Amino acid sequence: MRTWRLLDLPPLTAAENMALDEVLLELKGEGADVPNTLRFLQFSPRAVLVGFHQSVAEEVRVSYCRDNGIDINRRITGGGGLLFDESQIGWEIICDKAFFDLVVPTDRLFRELCRPVVAALRAMGIDARFRPRNDIEVAGRKLSGTGGTDHEGAFLFQGTLLTDFDVETMLKSLRIPVEKLKAKEIDSVKKRVTCLAWELGRAPEPAAVKAALARAFARHLGVRLEPAGLTPQEKRLLAERLPSFRSKEWIDLVNPKYEKTEVVQAAYKSPNGLARFTLAVNLPRKVLKNVFITGDFLSFPSRALFDLEAALRGLPLNADVLCGVIHRFFDEGRIAIPGMEAEDLCKPVRQALEKAAIARHGIPLEYCNQISLTNGSFDEVIARKPSALLLPYCSKLKDCDLRFTKDCRACGECTVGQAWAMGRERNMRNVCVTSFEDLMAELAGLRQAGARAFIGCCCQPFFTKHVDDFARAGLPGILVNIDDTTCYDLSQEDEAHQGTFASQTHLNLGLLAAVLDAARA
Repeated sequence: MRTWRLLDLPPLTAAENMALDEVLLELKGEGADVPNTLRFLQFSPRAVLVGFHQSVAEEVRVSYCRDNGIDINRRITGGGGLLFDESQIGWEIICDKAFFDLVVPTDRLFRELCRPVVAALRAMGIDARFRPRNDIEVAGRKLSGTGGTDHEGAFLFQGTLLTDFDVETMLKSLRIPVEKLKAKEIDSVKKRVTCLAWELGRAPEPAAVKAALARAFARHLGVRLEPAGLTPQEKRLLAERLPSFRSKEWIDLVNPKYEKTEVVQAAYKSPNGLARFTLAVNLPRKVLKNVFITGDFLSFPSRALFDLEAALRGLPLNADVLCGVIHRFFDEGRIAIPGMEAEDLCKPVRQALEKAAIARHGIPLEYCNQISLTNGSFDEVIARKPSALLLPYCSKLKDCDLRFTKDCRACGECTVGQAWAMGRERNMRNVCVTSFEDLMAELAGLRQAGARAFIGCCCQPFFTKHVDDFARAGLPGILVNIDDTTCYDLSQEDEAHQGTFASQTHLNLGLLAAVLDAARA
C-alpha cells in the first residue's frame, strides 16, 4: 500500500496558505522528492479569497473587510470568491497526475475526489451528495465547494467544508454574484447554503471532522496516511514566496478596470459559470489593445487563460476573428473549462464589441459601456425605430402614490417622470414596469401589437441575470444602465423581482437622452 503524507499545520494567514499551495504544487509538479499529500488548512485571521481569474474590486467589499480585520487574498485555483473564517476547514489533494492516470483534470476527477468527502459526511450522519459541476450538497443546499489547478506533472484539488456559517459577514464582505441566484433557483443565501452546525444541531470539533475526512480519503484512494510536516525544501521555498503572496501585485493581479475611458465590458452566465470579458480597445485603429477574462470558472492548464488573452491581444475588433481564436483553443485542447464551451466565452466577446460599435453614433466609449443590447446590434435596433420606452418603478419617489403602479403623472419630481416626458416628446409609448413578470408580459404584448424595438432602463446586474430571458422575448432592444445604488447592491433583488423594492434608484437621464436622440436621428 502506498503512503501519503497527512499535512495538518496550525491555522495560517491567507498569504501563508496561498503561498504554501503554490510551493506544494510546484515542487510536486517538477518532480521534487516530496510526497503525495492530503492537506488540511485553516485560517487566522479570517479571510476573503477570490478565485485566480477574479478581480478583487469586482468581487469584494474592500472597505468593509479592512474595517473588520478580514484579510483579502487570491487563490491559485479558479472558482468564486469565498469567506474563510476561523471555523472552516479546507482540504487539499496534491499528487502526481499519474496517480489518477490523467493529463488534464476533468469533471470525472472532480466527482471522484468528492466521493470521500461525501462518505465522511454520511459517516457523521449527514445525507450529503455530489452536485455537478463541483459542489457537495445536502437537500439542495451547498455544504462544500471544490476547485483545482495543475502544474507540469501534478495537480492540486481542494475543497472547503462549512463547519459554521456567518451569513451576515459573508454578504457584507463579498459582492455576491447575482447571476448565480437565478441559475440555482433559490430565494436567499440561507436557502442555498448550509453548514455542519445547522445539519447536526451543533458545531463539531475540527479534529473529529479532519479524522473522518482522513479515514475516508485513505480508504477511497487506497493509501496509508502518515502525519508529517514540511520538508526543508518546502520551508525554504515558502519563505521565498511569502513576500510575493503578501504583495498588492498578487492580490490585485486581475485588475481589469484600468483606462476606463477605453474599456468595454460584458458578461455571460452559463449554467456552469460566469465569464466576464473586459476589452481595452483602440477604436480609431479598430484593434484590441488588451483583454482580461475573469469569472468564477476553473480552467486547465493553469496558464491557458493567460495564453488565450495573449493570443487575442492586437487582433482586429472583429467578432469572427476573436471567436475563431477562442474556438481553436478549445478545439486544439489548449484550454479546458469543465462544463463550459468556446461559445460561452464568445457570447460576452460579441456583446462587448457591440457596445464598442455604439461609439460611432457620437456616444463616448465610457458611456457605451453603460448600454446593453438584446436581439440585435445598436444599429439594428435604432433602424427599427423603437416605439416603446420601458421604465422601472424603483426610480419613482418612495412616497409617490403611483410608485407600485404602471402609471406616471410626469410631474418631474423623479427621474421616471423626466424620462416619461422625453418619451412622450418623441411620440413613444411609455411603460412603467412593476416586476419581472410584468416586464416579460409587456415585451410579449409589444411584439403582439407590432412593436419592432424598444428602449429601456435597468441595472446591468439585472440584465446579466436575465440576458437569456430578454433573448427569448424576441424583441430587439437597447437597455440603459441605472447608474445608482440598486436592489442588487442592497441584496434586495427578490423584493425588486416581486415589485416591492422600497428604496429609490435614479435613471441616467443624460445617457438615456443620447440614446433616444440617436434613435430619432
